[in-house]
Amino acid sequence: SSGINAEYGGSEVDTVNILLLGGPGSGKSSLLFSYDRGVFLNTPLPTELHVERTITRGKKAQTLNIIDAGPVSRILQVGPSLMASVDVIVLCYDISDRGSMTTALNVLNYLELHSEDCLCCPCATKSVLRPKLVVVGTKADLRFNQDVLFELFDSQKSVVDPIEGKEFAESLWASLYWETSALFHEGVDELFHEIFNLFNPGILQRFRNFTRRFSLGSLVF
Repeated sequence: SSGINAEYGGSEVDTVNILLLGGPGSGKSSLLFSYDRGVFLNTPLPTELHVERTITRGKKAQTLNIIDAGPVSRILQVGPSLMASVDVIVLCYDISDRGSMTTALNVLNYLELHSEDCLCCPCATKSVLRPKLVVVGTKADLRFNQDVLFELFDSQKSVVDPIEGKEFAESLWASLYWETSALFHEGVDELFHEIFNLFNPGILQRFRNFTRRFSLGSLVF
């Protein structure tokens, strides 16, 4: 939806509906809590979290209406009803837990079965107005946590490399791959500015240098 809002200097204001998806421990709630309040959430939220934030650049204002639908059981319950109005799906996984990629994909596949849109490929047999998909590797700070690295090594496991994350996103035909650390508030604000950029390509390049943050392996393509 769109309209003219005097609060933002007469700018045209569009609303972009964003749904955060992911399995248990995927970091999606901490990500949104960090974006909303700038602090780290260290306990799971039992119910959904809803955040609205308006980004303004020049005469362009856009309200991001962001919903974390809560635990997987609730996502599977309310997700299909939300899909009709979703513009962007933010699919979250924990970079220190490879199984979280599979869980996130399973949630996405379930919603696709109950949606008229093809969520992870440019399928011509379904709506061309499918939601944009953004894949986010959360807890990127754990890539440098020695305790986590030793624990994974002892279990013959490893963190997900940024290139692997990017390839995972590409396999789903995602519009964007990004990495964040809610603990240190790294890449969080930039993620949602990049989502803004997806809908405003004309002003994208001016902010690209600022939003490219490779300290945590953030990648944009």
